[in-house]
Amino acid sequence: MKGFKFAFGLLIGIGAVAFVKYLITQAKMLKNICVRSTSLEWREVLVNAIQSVITGSTPQATIPLELQIVNGTDIDVEIKEMAFDVYFDGTHIGMVESQQKAELLGNSINDLEVDINLDLAGDIVDLGLSLLAGDNVIEIVGNIKIKASIYEELNYPYRIKVKGSEILSEVSGECEL
Repeated sequence: MKGFKFAFGLLIGIGAVAFVKYLITQAKMLKNICVRSTSLEWREVLVNAIQSVITGSTPQATIPLELQIVNGTDIDVEIKEMAFDVYFDGTHIGMVESQQKAELLGNSINDLEVDINLDLAGDIVDLGLSLLAGDNVIEIVGNIKIKASIYEELNYPYRIKVKGSEILSEVSGECEL
């Protein structure tokens, strides 16, 4: 009986070490996922929506945002949800909340389209002055929840800062396959 307990304990210990090693490997692999904006056309639409509010017109309620997600890992992952805040020259003007699920196969590139829901109820005068100043900075900041296995769900940060038609910074991981 003593030998059985020892063997059973050893088996449990080896299993726990293997499981922890598996989780560490999965976490390292998930660093090879990245998100990037595929076009900046939404920037002009956003500026037009702000101009509409300033002139008293009804703006578009949503603006499509196209994202490209690169899964440079060998494992399939699932996008569970996305949540981003959108800022125009530091003023919060909208958000993206998507429960859209998408399966990303290992070593693949996937295009997703989500909607920016505009909330232009902020200080319209500030927005108007910012528009007149030109070369406005638009920033999208948030997280994408990625499920890698039945054990792991990670919040993956995404941030893009755009001035004019130039991407000032984009934080989203390594975009290599």
